[in-house]
Amino acid sequence: MELGFVEDFTSNVTLDSELTLNPNTGIILNSGVHTSITLDNLLHFLPVPDLNFRIYDAEVTYNNYSKSRSKNDIVLYQDSIYQCLADNIKGVLPTNGARWLKTNEESLILKSFISRVKDKVISDLKLSKRLVNAQYLYDVGRNKISLPGDYTAWVFEPKGSDYTTITINEISCQALTADPVTMYVINQNKLIDTIILHPKNGLLEFEKIGYAFSGPGKWIFAINSQDVLTSNSWIDEQKYDGFVCYTSTGTGATVETSDWNITNNSNGLGFNVSVTMDSDKYIQYNFLNLTSFIKTSFELMSMHLFLNNSNQRSNRNVQMNKDMLMFETKDLEGNTVAKRYYSELREAKKVIQKTFDTQLSGDWGIETVTTSV
Repeated sequence: MELGFVEDFTSNVTLDSELTLNPNTGIILNSGVHTSITLDNLLHFLPVPDLNFRIYDAEVTYNNYSKSRSKNDIVLYQDSIYQCLADNIKGVLPTNGARWLKTNEESLILKSFISRVKDKVISDLKLSKRLVNAQYLYDVGRNKISLPGDYTAWVFEPKGSDYTTITINEISCQALTADPVTMYVINQNKLIDTIILHPKNGLLEFEKIGYAFSGPGKWIFAINSQDVLTSNSWIDEQKYDGFVCYTSTGTGATVETSDWNITNNSNGLGFNVSVTMDSDKYIQYNFLNLTSFIKTSFELMSMHLFLNNSNQRSNRNVQMNKDMLMFETKDLEGNTVAKRYYSELREAKKVIQKTFDTQLSGDWGIETVTTSV
């Protein structure tokens, strides 16, 4: 979802095509906000530094400026400014409209401000890689067991929402061997990766892995069935916020083609698991549902810009004196910019809570638990 402006006839500046939107293509920031927030006022208070961009070089690799926010991905070519639209672009002339966008300094300055608005939205909604859960899942094995089937595994699935990333921080393998053990990572009947484990003849010892995954379907972490130490504890698969996990036994010629049966009993494998909100994906697909909050965030940041004049660019009073600006940005009793912002913040949090099932508590706290199976 794009953020941009419509022509308000307060400025003669022509914005680039990425910023000039209509309600069908993005969120219009200067529509339905305080009347003092015009393009002309914004451009008079936002900074205008000495922007010296590099000349286009066919031997340099450029990336998407909207993602990188790096001046190195903006170039000068034939006396015009161009912004790179894609990653890993090399040897493609800026006149290529599919890979480059002709722009200007005013548009880039407004885009920088919009980026800060997005950052505020993400921060205020606590969507910045927020921790949902952290668990140690293990069983102190005491009994020697020959695992059934061809493979044994733990299975992880996102619970309640696919907008999460699960990270396996550490793994322990109480196999009765000192030889390396291969762990297979399977998703939707495809071998995604392998991880080499180093068991210590049945000792409970965790080794750092740092393996993160996200996406639909079951994620299976399997090893070849062998002798292990385990107490055969029962696993409650629904116990954990943010994810479901259980053990499974596989039978088949290969791990990816095996038939899997749920066992729910410990099998000598242990995990240190963290679950975080996958904010990038959530924001990408749900920004439209946060339109009112995004616009009030933009409105409040604009009024703070006028009030503080932090860039010391303008002596104009935007038709409001300092007392009026203070009232709009601080008072929570009247129909002020600040009051509208906090009202929309509450509504936006309600929208997000409906998405993330049980892992978000009502007070937006974080619960971190260390436990065994």
